[in-house]
Amino acid sequence: MPFDPLAAPLDLTRTPVSVAPQNMSTGTRVIGWQDLLPVHVSSETPFADMRPFLRDAMRIHVEWRTSTPREREDMALFERHEAALTLLSMHQVDVDGLMRERRNIIAQNGKARRAPNQNILGQSIRLAGYVVPLAFEEKKVTEFLFVPVAGACVHTPTPPPNQIVHVDYPKGVAFSSIFEAFWIEGELNAEDTRRDVVFFDGAANIEAQYSLKAKTVEVYNSW
Repeated sequence: MPFDPLAAPLDLTRTPVSVAPQNMSTGTRVIGWQDLLPVHVSSETPFADMRPFLRDAMRIHVEWRTSTPREREDMALFERHEAALTLLSMHQVDVDGLMRERRNIIAQNGKARRAPNQNILGQSIRLAGYVVPLAFEEKKVTEFLFVPVAGACVHTPTPPPNQIVHVDYPKGVAFSSIFEAFWIEGELNAEDTRRDVVFFDGAANIEAQYSLKAKTVEVYNSW
């Protein structure tokens, strides 16, 4: 499939094929970008074990704490919050302690959502995506960031770290555009790296949670 610079970039954010291509190495698994996300069950509040009426009161308190000054001018919200605080105080609920625990859980969940998927590490994978060049040798790209969206980090917002793969490919691949799709193949590993990406109107320091020493890099074909 020759690259058409005028065609709209392909959406590769989901697994692009349902069967393995014929030239893929034995034992290699075709994955999609969603497979790089960690398996995580979110728990955003520490209120789950509270009695229902106290849990509802804590939710009203959270609503108040996260409201804007303008929203707090609503007398109905003010009165509901005052009643909730009275109820929580009567039952000796540690409101401030629960709020601190809630903030910690939210922070931990945010960190976990950016982490690598431990279940896929060490596997030989084949993944379709786009190249953000980092290093060239004789007009070939030998080091790059691999991303799910054409132009990511340059023309579109940077994906989360667990949606970026730092790739070394000493053999080098001919490269003509950040909108040209490729397959990469190799063993996927966790490696928290930061690299500077330079483009025409500035630069950005990009974090990647995965690394891969590519066995092959080929122009994308959907078979």
